[in-house]
Amino acid sequence: GMTPLQCLFGMYGTELLFHRRLLEEDAELFFVPSYFKCVEVLNYFDGFDQEGNEAAVIFDATLAYVRSAGPWFQRNDGADHVFLFSWGRHPCRIPGWRPELRSAILLQVEDHCEDLNTENPISSFSRWKDIIIPGHTDQWRALELQRQNLRFEQRDIFLSFHGRFSGNTGSYENVTVRRQIVEQFEHLPDVSVGGFIEDYHQVLGRSLFCLAPRGITPWTIHLFVALFAGCIPVILSDDLEAPFQEIIDWTTFSIKWPSH
Repeated sequence: GMTPLQCLFGMYGTELLFHRRLLEEDAELFFVPSYFKCVEVLNYFDGFDQEGNEAAVIFDATLAYVRSAGPWFQRNDGADHVFLFSWGRHPCRIPGWRPELRSAILLQVEDHCEDLNTENPISSFSRWKDIIIPGHTDQWRALELQRQNLRFEQRDIFLSFHGRFSGNTGSYENVTVRRQIVEQFEHLPDVSVGGFIEDYHQVLGRSLFCLAPRGITPWTIHLFVALFAGCIPVILSDDLEAPFQEIIDWTTFSIKWPSH
């Protein structure tokens, strides 16, 4: 079985790596540890909750603990409490999240919940209080991508994309943009597209442009991986909400292209 330590790795690792817990009476903000995706990953491998309600169970238990720890959550209706959601289908998959967290600050990788296979888009983001955050890239991967990051004049691949698509993952059948990338580009010169490959990091470091298409949800880790590799990310996700737009001009280092 898996151990909790493994939740530190992968694109959902933000939940544990962001962990700061403040329960001082004079604190201005309280970060509430939020392991909702972590517990789902563990249940996927260990099968300890056959009903699939593990995220809802830990959500209810977390709120009960926060309320019992003192008067701080109730005094401002949770407006000074911060919850983090590292997955595009959270918080919407957790029953009761909206009324319970109506005033809380939400750190999210997306501004709405969606699943191309089962769920229509549902807004989960309030611009006046919530914050879009980047997806997590493991430190070892970030360092390896930086190590493989060649100067632009040394790059011999025009564009690249490697990852999940309908050809290797059944749940991506409806993610048409990824299938179209492979079908239309795989035979072109100076292009590297397709499924998973062993020299993935080297390919990105040799690429001028790195395609960042949406997945089952609009959010895509390929965007942030491209930044570490030093290639120009081409965002192929019409509904993606990039993080920190108030202070970062994304148009200066990335391209957002219509995916249809």
